[in-house]
Amino acid sequence: MREHRRSTVLALAAVPIVSGLFLAGCSASTADDDAAPAAANDAPLYDLLPADVQEAGVISFGALWETPPTIGVDPADPNTPVGFAPDVAAAMGEQLGVDVEWQNLQWPAQLPGVQSGSVDALFGQVSITEERETSIVDLVTFQVSDYAVLTRGEDDGAFARLDEMCGLNIAVPVGATQVEYVSAASDRCEEAGEPAIEMTEYQGATAALQALRAGTVDAWINGEDEQAQAVANNGDEFAMFTAGSDELPPSMAGIAVGKDQPELTEAIYEALGALIDDGTYDELIEEWGLVGGISRDELAINPITETPVGEIAD
Repeated sequence: MREHRRSTVLALAAVPIVSGLFLAGCSASTADDDAAPAAANDAPLYDLLPADVQEAGVISFGALWETPPTIGVDPADPNTPVGFAPDVAAAMGEQLGVDVEWQNLQWPAQLPGVQSGSVDALFGQVSITEERETSIVDLVTFQVSDYAVLTRGEDDGAFARLDEMCGLNIAVPVGATQVEYVSAASDRCEEAGEPAIEMTEYQGATAALQALRAGTVDAWINGEDEQAQAVANNGDEFAMFTAGSDELPPSMAGIAVGKDQPELTEAIYEALGALIDDGTYDELIEEWGLVGGISRDELAINPITETPVGEIAD
């Protein structure tokens, strides 16, 4: 089994979660509590952290643990997340000299959770959009990849575009950017005299895959890495295709931090940059089999609008 970097899992009653235990994961800390602050201060980027995070010694991340290989559940311990995001977060923690904690959050609770301070950052499912950058959170790019459409195995090769799915029912995550893309495709269907595309929203991949398996929906749209993992894990049960960029533009995924924590945003940005520079980021992309990574030049905060960190645009 893969040896994971130091991390812990935290569940707070104020935020809806799937798992509810506080667990200590693999730790390099010693029994000498008095030595811990000095060790933390020796981390290369510790001084970038805001004082409250330094004092706590922890950054808490939230995500829905249903999108492997980005983030999923350890088969040996359902209270522990595994995947690209947890490993990157743990490596950033080493750069910053703090521990990392995780909450398993359903998607609708994620943005409110980081805005309220229930978690410090979101890392796993947040697509970067103009609206989010300018009014909700600051976003640090961590991946650029395509969306893919998952269908049942018997439909393999039957579709290549959303425009070919008029009259069918497509599943999308609740409140996600995919809603806009499917709505646009449905409008095109109606303009061509074809039946509209029906759309059903799900809180996570588990429920959507169950619905697709049962025939309740005809397709499910999610990130290409997650869809490829679903196909690999289920034999011939599912098939997938990547629609044209005019229908499903590539998605930039971001680590989301509340607008009230600009120092933390900057610290995470610098920590991720250090991992790109020393090769750790690329190693983890390869280890977890992800399709889309970013270069140092593509790493940015609020890349669409360039809204200054901590500011809400007029």
